[in-house]
Amino acid sequence: MPSSPVSVPRVNPHAAEAAAFVERWVRRTGLTQSFSAQRRFRKAGCAAFAARVMPDAECGRLQRGAAWLVWFFILAGRSEECGAGGLPPPYADALLDFLPVDLGRTPPPRTALERALADAWRMTAPAMSPRWRARFTAHFGEFVDAWLLTAQGPARPLLDLVEYTSGYEVPPEIAGLASMDRLARTAVLACPGERELSPEFLASRAHALRSARSGLAADLARRGLPPAALAYADALSAWLDGLPRNPELPARERRISLTEDITGSPVDLLRPRRPAPPPLPSPGGTGVLHGGRE
Repeated sequence: MPSSPVSVPRVNPHAAEAAAFVERWVRRTGLTQSFSAQRRFRKAGCAAFAARVMPDAECGRLQRGAAWLVWFFILAGRSEECGAGGLPPPYADALLDFLPVDLGRTPPPRTALERALADAWRMTAPAMSPRWRARFTAHFGEFVDAWLLTAQGPARPLLDLVEYTSGYEVPPEIAGLASMDRLARTAVLACPGERELSPEFLASRAHALRSARSGLAADLARRGLPPAALAYADALSAWLDGLPRNPELPARERRISLTEDITGSPVDLLRPRRPAPPPLPSPGGTGVLHGGRE
């Protein structure tokens, strides 16, 4: 196991824009419905975390990627419901309805969690191919079954989102390679904040990821496939470098505890709220491997 520490994480220069965006977004979607929830949300530092794990993302993609991280972190804050009685919480089955692969209509959201999920999907999915959308929803469904029952982290959906935030969608002829699967399995981690995310653990995983990347590069060269997928591997390495190291911050302080403000009760459409400006459109965003447009 390597003894050298993981590299110092880089920070996306658009961190401030991402922070302003997600603060508007949680108000607009109803994820924060009180001043105390807004204070807890700011303290959690989600945009700063996103800027570290997505250091090269274009501003608009960083903003939307940060929104997804917020959504997953808020769901993680409801971990007390996981595995209760051997069944997922009652709202779990409906979540996939808000990720239509064909980008069609969704059911009316009953809760802020559903509204925010549908909105995050609308902001990101049109820029990605139908194949990516089907893959993401499949991984999301697996996550719902696994995490809500056994508290496993949303690893595979987040790895799919790295394709969006980095602008490198992996084409199907590469996504199916054993070397690509090895790369993805190497990048899968437990929920950020768990005790095993020590500097030594992350250094070991970074070493394994570099080895998996070398194997992928050799496989692509041998098959005569384009090497652009290696940019996605580099984005995974940047993601890993940006994860917080213990004892940098206690795990309990990274959770967004907004349970009393969301999901358990229907969205209050009659509650007066300060109007939030709509999300700013991305100025570009054509991926290298898939020509999506935002």
